[in-house]
Amino acid sequence: MQEHRRATGPGFSASTLLMSPVGCTTVGMAGNIGLSAGKIVFGLTAGSTALIADGFHSLADVLSDIGILLALKAANRPPDANHPYGHQSFETLGAVIVAGFMLLTAFLIGRSAVVELIRGEHPAPGLIALWASLISVAVKEVMARYTLAVGKRHNSPALQANGAMHRSDAISSMAAALGIGGAQLGWPQLDNLAALVIALFITRMGWSLLRENVMTLMDTMPDPSLVTAIRQAAGQVACVQEVRDIKARQRGSRYLADLRISIHPAHTIGAAHEIAHQVEQAVLSGVDNVSRVFVHVEPGEPTSEHDCPQLRLQEDKETISADRNDHPAPR
Repeated sequence: MQEHRRATGPGFSASTLLMSPVGCTTVGMAGNIGLSAGKIVFGLTAGSTALIADGFHSLADVLSDIGILLALKAANRPPDANHPYGHQSFETLGAVIVAGFMLLTAFLIGRSAVVELIRGEHPAPGLIALWASLISVAVKEVMARYTLAVGKRHNSPALQANGAMHRSDAISSMAAALGIGGAQLGWPQLDNLAALVIALFITRMGWSLLRENVMTLMDTMPDPSLVTAIRQAAGQVACVQEVRDIKARQRGSRYLADLRISIHPAHTIGAAHEIAHQVEQAVLSGVDNVSRVFVHVEPGEPTSEHDCPQLRLQEDKETISADRNDHPAPR
């Protein structure tokens, strides 16, 4: 989360700011404001239900951008007494808000399209509606790739959800263009049918995002590759006999991990604490996006052969102490 703060601090270039989560969301919000206004105005002028529906889809993007900016600001707050694990879950909550806006938009678009189809009024839209929808396809696809790239760079669920919403807008604009084109070729009902397809597509994407991020809030285990990377990093510490269990959960763009490891039972409490600290540092430095590690140490097999400098040092000290007791120094 520190990247969010650093990227907006003084002395950073414009390109650095544009690749920050806050900068990316701000650029996207500005683009959505222009697109939503243009599509709604041209849709009303040309009489295109599909383009008007697409414009309200972009307007929902503006509202979700505002929600994401608020979520990013809240997620940057440091841990406190009531939230010792930090506030990063606000990012995931922001993604849930985006999904909610997508579902609401889909409902409104679908209802309008069904009403128009039942009325049976299908005037062919003007040519300007077709051009507006095609321009929207290009702009929204660029915005989607930009937002997804920044989201991947910062492992931000909020930005990845926003990038998915940009892409859904690009696809819905393509559907609108096909409907408008078909209406101009003599099938005016295709304009409203395209709006209905847009609604169904947005519903599918919104539900997928909602489910994914609710599962994250429920502490669902992350991708198995992350667990494997944590196990490998912890297992490379010299005195660890076995990594017995790993539990990980996502907090915004970061992960928290709980590990159970086994070490030789002859280790002192002080040595066990030092080994646990080494495991913690190995995971934090060797696995991306892990921000906190808790290590529980258990006694392992006393006959297990492994290379442990601390145990050898401890045995050497015990041998020296025993020799001194057997051969006291002359007075």
